[in-house]
Amino acid sequence: MVIEYGAMSSKYSIEAENKLAAYFAMCLHFGGNAGLIAIYSPEECKKDSWLNPIGDIMPRLDEVFGGEGAFDRFAKEHADEIRAAYDTIKQLV
Repeated sequence: MVIEYGAMSSKYSIEAENKLAAYFAMCLHFGGNAGLIAIYSPEECKKDSWLNPIGDIMPRLDEVFGGEGAFDRFAKEHADEIRAAYDTIKQLV
């Protein structure tokens, strides 16, 4: 699966077998600015958006990942998938 995402005037692509691994890697990529991430494609991923430039994104990320504490648990259980996805990040714009 290839996901296109970005913030403001930047646009990137990331590839992963698991969309959650891609999402986690996207958050790592943007670090403390992960609330600025917009998902551009594919269409089915847009509904998972956690875009919130001025608020706490952790409740939304936990919801996307499966419930309270799920975001952090995912990191522990899928580190290799996350790393592999992170390595595919390409800047498009």
